[in-house]
Amino acid sequence: MAEQHFETVKAQVKLVIWDLDETLWRGTLSEEGIQPVQAHLDMVRTLVDRGIMCSICSKNDFAQARAAVESLGIWDLFVFPHIAWSPKGQAIAQMIDEMGLRAENVLFLDDNHLNLEESLFFSPGLMTVDASRADLPALLDLPQLQGKDDRSHSRLAQYKVMEQKKDERENSGLTNADFLRQSQIKIRIITDVENHMDRVLEILNRTNQLNFTKVRANTPEERKALEALLAVSGMHAGLVEVQDRYGDYGVVGFFCVRTKFSGTTVHHFAFSCRTLNMGVEQWVWQHLNRPEFDVVGPVASKLTDHGEIDWITEVTDFESGSNQLEERRLCLVGGCDLLQVSFYCGTNRDEFVNKPDDQGMLVRHDDVGFILNPRDKSLKHSYALRHLVGQSYEDMLAFDRSVRESDLILLSLYFSVPSDLFFTYGGKAWGGEYWATIPPRRFKKLMKDPELAARFAKEMYHRRLTLDERLDLTRLCLERVDGLRRADSPLFILSAVSDHGEQAERTRDIRLSYNAMCRDFCAATPNSHFIDVDSLLAPEEFVDSDHYTRTGYFKIAEFVNSYARTAGQTALPDRAA
Repeated sequence: MAEQHFETVKAQVKLVIWDLDETLWRGTLSEEGIQPVQAHLDMVRTLVDRGIMCSICSKNDFAQARAAVESLGIWDLFVFPHIAWSPKGQAIAQMIDEMGLRAENVLFLDDNHLNLEESLFFSPGLMTVDASRADLPALLDLPQLQGKDDRSHSRLAQYKVMEQKKDERENSGLTNADFLRQSQIKIRIITDVENHMDRVLEILNRTNQLNFTKVRANTPEERKALEALLAVSGMHAGLVEVQDRYGDYGVVGFFCVRTKFSGTTVHHFAFSCRTLNMGVEQWVWQHLNRPEFDVVGPVASKLTDHGEIDWITEVTDFESGSNQLEERRLCLVGGCDLLQVSFYCGTNRDEFVNKPDDQGMLVRHDDVGFILNPRDKSLKHSYALRHLVGQSYEDMLAFDRSVRESDLILLSLYFSVPSDLFFTYGGKAWGGEYWATIPPRRFKKLMKDPELAARFAKEMYHRRLTLDERLDLTRLCLERVDGLRRADSPLFILSAVSDHGEQAERTRDIRLSYNAMCRDFCAATPNSHFIDVDSLLAPEEFVDSDHYTRTGYFKIAEFVNSYARTAGQTALPDRAA
């Protein structure tokens, strides 16, 4: 049995640290060259699929080693790599600390016994294995390395975020904590939740990234169960309202816990992604005395992030600031991360962003079909629209009203351009009259359900479009929005990032073509403004090709507000509905 051959592996493994030379591959990178060991590459992929993280600790030149690992196609599977001509013991200890792990749950693989002993000295309890042994892949058979199915790589994504935060703290002049401290964040807890049930239900049913419990209340039965839960003696529930120096984020969170002698039971703990990276969910968890509970992933942050939150103040009443600006209405279309732009721009917002439906499948509104499709009443009862595409006729009409009535419109429509999941459906013509772009994650879930897959095959017609055809459809979306809006309502269009991140590198031509189309549209259309994110943000303000830091989102919002000021208008208020 494998256990008998790896007696040093005694505890559940959460992180495997790999040496490179004579471990991940055969040979020495800086000397005679390397020979990949396919079984070891497969081990890395399997470990990450099991939710067990992999890192690197190697004495090599960083750029040369990274290029070699990238050529093997697994660089993106590693987190917190340490590649330098420096001792490994202290580097491993620092890595474990930065990842918030215990040495007892970390396994180090190296062919050099001196490195193994040194790492044990600096990290007592660390598990080590001589990587020169031929049966190394048998580690995967150990119960301590079975992990938990995470083929979606949600855990990897969480550690990538942590890694990015670490890099930003080290490389930027203003730390995230310093930025948050000067933000003057205030929280008010509303305990009279029964009089705010609409907002409670919205938070429970529409949040996902920061919903740590994911217990929904969609059906009448589920809502009755929630009401009964709130009536239980000893139940403590509250809505979380947030303001800072930039504005009012409104009610962004809900918690429901019951504390007894035996401990605290967490029934609901959910937050809007509009306050992502502000430490709000961590502060509330600490305010509740850090109750232990099983987080239902994936989630975009860890409750143990930030340590002690010292930049948030609890208040019973918010005091109106002297610099509150006139309220304007904003229409926003894009990914939910753009909420972090909008809450710096306006109080009264209509947000058409990606969200989960009642089945937990992704719904996107930055889709050409949502904007372009005729508002035919037949769509009101369309099975394909509601259950396959995931959108609703009512939301389409609400979007039209919002564009007509809003004082400012912010669009991010790149999503549809690179997709090959274009479909048509419905109508009287053969092949369908209405457009839809199905998100890949939603498409996969639909195909896993035999009934939905059969219905999809019957009602949806796949369209293989050229890039020019996809760009033409997206331009038609811009033209329709322009036709609906008031002449005095500025239209802002966010670029696709083309110079930062690996995803941008892989799809640069598509992104540049999209940006060129948007630039041309703005140049030819009055009161339309192209936001070149690559030029506007500093390199450290990019989390990846499609997401930015809090300061990055703030800078985008300031670009919008500065236009309002230079145009002789009152800048939009800095709060969120």
